[in-house]
Amino acid sequence: MASFKRIAEKILGLIEKPDLRLGIFTISFASLIVARLIIEGAISRFQSHSFAYFFSEFSHTFLFFSLAFSVLLAVLLPLARKSVPETASVLLFGFLIILSPPIIDKLIFGERLFWSFYQFDGLAGLMRGYFTLFGGNPQIGITYGVRFEVIMVSILAALYVGLVTKRVIRGFLSGLAVYSVLYILGTFPSWLTLLFKLPAGQLLSTNSLDVAGFFLSPESVLGRELTDTRSVLNTKMSLIYGVLLPCIMFALLFWKRRDHFLALFRNARLPQVCYHGGLISVGMLLALLYNPPSPVFSIFDATATVSLLMAAVLAWLASVAVNDWYDTRIDAITNPKRPLTEKTISPEAYFDYGVLFFAGSLLLAGTVSFTALLLLLGYQALAFLYSAEPFRLKRFPIIATAIAAACGLLVLSAGFLAVSPSGNLDALPLRLLFFLGAAYTILLPIKDFKDIKGDARDGVYTFPVLLGEKKARLVLGGLAFLVFSLSPAILNVPLLAPEGLLFGSAAFWILQVARRDPKSFFDYYRLPAIMMALAFTYGLVLLVLVT
Repeated sequence: MASFKRIAEKILGLIEKPDLRLGIFTISFASLIVARLIIEGAISRFQSHSFAYFFSEFSHTFLFFSLAFSVLLAVLLPLARKSVPETASVLLFGFLIILSPPIIDKLIFGERLFWSFYQFDGLAGLMRGYFTLFGGNPQIGITYGVRFEVIMVSILAALYVGLVTKRVIRGFLSGLAVYSVLYILGTFPSWLTLLFKLPAGQLLSTNSLDVAGFFLSPESVLGRELTDTRSVLNTKMSLIYGVLLPCIMFALLFWKRRDHFLALFRNARLPQVCYHGGLISVGMLLALLYNPPSPVFSIFDATATVSLLMAAVLAWLASVAVNDWYDTRIDAITNPKRPLTEKTISPEAYFDYGVLFFAGSLLLAGTVSFTALLLLLGYQALAFLYSAEPFRLKRFPIIATAIAAACGLLVLSAGFLAVSPSGNLDALPLRLLFFLGAAYTILLPIKDFKDIKGDARDGVYTFPVLLGEKKARLVLGGLAFLVFSLSPAILNVPLLAPEGLLFGSAAFWILQVARRDPKSFFDYYRLPAIMMALAFTYGLVLLVLVT
């Protein structure tokens, strides 16, 4: 027994990595998922499928195992009482077991058909299955390979915790907790169906056929038709995981690295977060006005909407990481509380967060719409050209504002095309696109007032740097007045003329009284949020008059 313990401790010493970087972990985890998909493809002799099918397989597999890893990490951390990198390293090494189920199932079933996915059942069957290792038919659903995987992970978790804490009871409870998590995830569609049926009082009458009908039936999600049974299940579950996973990961970050969480939260620029979420929402509303889809709205439409909003916000956070990386000299003067200048987060960790935001944005967008994925990829490309060397186009005022406006239109278009059944922008009036592009180009330089000193020292020639503070306020204030006051004519909504003049005058006045003074309500740091609130209120007035 003592020799076994010494061997196990040596193995753990080799596996545990107290300095595991987030970026290295992410690449390693993604490699495991790709290896799993290659094994499944080899077993099916690499049958030909569409790109949509392969993407749904990857996104579902990646999101499922990412969710499983995150929850298991949250369970094991307080039980094992080890650091996050050490526990994550051991768990990651243990996740090698996910490569085994397809091989085991192929060895058992041979040429017979089998399909490994989830266990569908009603409440009574779920209770019974918990004590009988899923029960049911191991040829369809939770197969022999998956059951072996669940058993091994549960046993290894129990051994790990028991070994590092020297507590047998704690080890047993850890194994039981891990089994419970894996059981819930392996039957997750059934629990979700029970949850959705609860308001109708159908909790006890729900059965496996109801679950199958809910998750395997063809459906239109935000105008995207899902027909292939396997892709339908993959996409529906991916949309749900896409909402849950970021919440769990940010909760883990808040729990274990609160300093990083708070630094990232403070640095997110809340007005810009609202701006990007608003662009998605405006795009969707415009699609409902000019090219409305079918009136049916399901839970999957709701999760797809939330996923797209999250994708836009993550795209913004990724662009913030790039901008901050190249703006350290400016931020040292005008934004000393940014994570890199304050040294709250190391450059390596900040880089890893940026890459994770970038990849997460594309993955979540892709689960909703491939067009949204490409548009947000285009957004990221423009944001990189805007902020990063060697181009660093933010140095040139007209080009910089045009790029920022184009980024805004790309996000708005992602929202529009995700809902529009036509799949293109033909239904959107050209005058409206022109107006929005002009409005973004004119109003976006307002954010540059707070960075005048830093931009001037770093050779970034924004309008406030070129014109001077006072003249820039006059010019941009006049342009803002024109945007609001001319909008009724451009949008062909003459009833809006008084409101246009009122909001235009308010915008001009706000810019004239704005100053760099933390005690003033119209401080330059608050100016973007104030103008955004003004534009949002005007948009609501416009929406009421149009509808």
